[in-house]
Amino acid sequence: MNKKRFLSITLILVILLSSFQLGFTADLDNLTQYEMNITLDTENHTVKGEQKVTFTNTYNTDLNSLVFHLYPNAYESYETLPAIGGMYLHEGEEIPRLTEEQKGYIKVQGVRINNEEVKYTDDNQILKINMEEPLKKGENAEIKIEFTIKIPEGYHRFHHLQGIYSLTNWYPILSIYNEKDKKWDENPYHPIGESNYSDVSNYNVVFTVPKKMVVAPTGTIIEEKENDKNKTIVIKAENVRDFVIFMSDRYKVKTKEVDGIKISNYYIMEEGKKENTAIMVLDEVAKTVKFMNKIIGKYPYDELKIVETYLGGGAMEYPQVLQMGGYWDLEDIDIEENAPFIIEAAVHEAIHQWWYVAVGNNEFEEPFLDESLTVFTTAYYFEKEYGKEHQNGIDYTIRNSIYPLNILPLNSSVDEFQEWGDYSETIYRRGPAFFESLKQKVGEEKFIKILKTYFEEYKFKNATIENLLDIIEKVAGKDIRNSMEDSVTKPNYFPEDIKLTREEREAVYRNQEKRYLKESEKRNGLIIGSIALRALEGEDVIIVKPEYLSKEDSMKFKEFTQMLVRDSMGEINVEEDNNSNIKIKEEKDLIESDKQGNLILIGYPNKNGMIKEISSELPIKIDGDTINIDGLTIKNENVTGTFIAENPKNRKKLVQVIFLYENTALEKDNINNSVESREGYISIHRYNPMYNHDKQFIINMKDIEIQGKYKSSK
Repeated sequence: MNKKRFLSITLILVILLSSFQLGFTADLDNLTQYEMNITLDTENHTVKGEQKVTFTNTYNTDLNSLVFHLYPNAYESYETLPAIGGMYLHEGEEIPRLTEEQKGYIKVQGVRINNEEVKYTDDNQILKINMEEPLKKGENAEIKIEFTIKIPEGYHRFHHLQGIYSLTNWYPILSIYNEKDKKWDENPYHPIGESNYSDVSNYNVVFTVPKKMVVAPTGTIIEEKENDKNKTIVIKAENVRDFVIFMSDRYKVKTKEVDGIKISNYYIMEEGKKENTAIMVLDEVAKTVKFMNKIIGKYPYDELKIVETYLGGGAMEYPQVLQMGGYWDLEDIDIEENAPFIIEAAVHEAIHQWWYVAVGNNEFEEPFLDESLTVFTTAYYFEKEYGKEHQNGIDYTIRNSIYPLNILPLNSSVDEFQEWGDYSETIYRRGPAFFESLKQKVGEEKFIKILKTYFEEYKFKNATIENLLDIIEKVAGKDIRNSMEDSVTKPNYFPEDIKLTREEREAVYRNQEKRYLKESEKRNGLIIGSIALRALEGEDVIIVKPEYLSKEDSMKFKEFTQMLVRDSMGEINVEEDNNSNIKIKEEKDLIESDKQGNLILIGYPNKNGMIKEISSELPIKIDGDTINIDGLTIKNENVTGTFIAENPKNRKKLVQVIFLYENTALEKDNINNSVESREGYISIHRYNPMYNHDKQFIINMKDIEIQGKYKSSK
């Protein structure tokens, strides 16, 4: 008897808790239906039309009002403009006024419910409709709204510019009712971060546009009919939490298929742009979709579109559509080492198709939930696809960015941040560290299970941070949940345990330098840093210690070699490290095979045997009364310098010559023992190849320095 009573109470609690959760999630059997009939006016840059919204009250309460978001009204003034990265003014500068062309807004001309005109208010991005009779649970309402939208000229998310139209967050969209607070969500689109919040719905849209328009919408175009100068497009989209349209008569399209999903890239052909960039973006998004299908769960739609627009400051995610900014030429980019912003942004927005599009959340109240998780998953993708050393991977973008900092808690809402910098530091930099910390605590296998379970349980629903913590507890236990709950709710989150070790930091640094030198060599041809690049890539480099150096220059030689090895290899003492590929050899100990390798020669030109041996074949002559550089003649008196060249004994290897003059120590004494005594005395440090990324030679003469190239790029 007692056992039966206990089970009954438990069952009631489960039912109540399940019903309460529905207040935050859509009833997938009773989705809101949007039917739109709209027309684009390209002369006035407006959209005019009507939408019919069929809504079923699935909440556990009667509704006395209905609320729709009017996000386009955020574009009516400079103060409310949702610009990615923010709009910055100089100190004392007055807040500018937007011109009529720059303004965007939506005007509601009428509202009818079940074919009866009703009263409504339109204020602060909110359309509120008061019901004459409460809408009871399970009852339907058919809401018709007539509206006109003014599309702003500019480069923000919602814009038109040079024939490109971006209709994002543009129509009246039904809000979400919070049963716990007993009120509709009425948060405006905040200038910082992102604020759109809605349930998944179904859309049937009839759109009239000029005949030459190429249209890229959420969903699928199922019919097109031409009529004089216009055409009518019928679009269908199901189980999407938002609906966007991009269009232009300038778009070209590249398409490919992956896992049965059609992926299309709509790009703008302009002078100076390469079609190759569009192909690279398309290929990387396709790889991302395949990766996420395997690791997290299958993409829940059969189409995905990538669209180039004039968006400034970044990129944006929408259901089945990635909004990109302008492309540029990526012809010389090696994605396998370092993804440029265009590629990283495309991957990031593609991953948002899982974290925001499929699993939704209140982006105003809890931006951490989709944005931080997407940043982490983006870094995880690059690490898994290209290796731990990839510059966009976890070690470089997350673990290498951890340091103590005063920040708001990760669960802060967008209106708690004073500026974009604070938001970015918390949500884009520190928030992703939460997920890396969780991964390290539970192990990678269990971590992926957490993400899979989160995706499966909240697909097409709106999750909360509490829901995520529940999944963590379900998979990894209560102790882990409690630890991660502290991490997300307390200020100044700093997961020190995930910081890079010293060895890892050195590896990160070396790889960053290697990439930088490699990119510079691509742009400039042979550079002084080329010999350091060879060392970083694993080739042997011999620093030749000359037989004769003054006491002062011998000290400088040792300091220089230690600095070079430390900077390039992360090692402290080259002479004690037999594993280093940068080695020091006495000039007298060189054998013929050594002379055919990568060499750094340091010394006095008239006394260094190795310099003298190859002098006649070097591009810069330094052993005579003058120094000759491609027609430029310099008197060879109290001159120091360096240059890079192919090794005359083996053109596949390099030689860096660092030449000194013998009177440096004497000169130091003659200038009152000043530390700043003579540029020539201390200039050997300036010849470190690690820090010479764009020149082939440096010559120092007292207060004059000449640097540049003696020949064109390779």
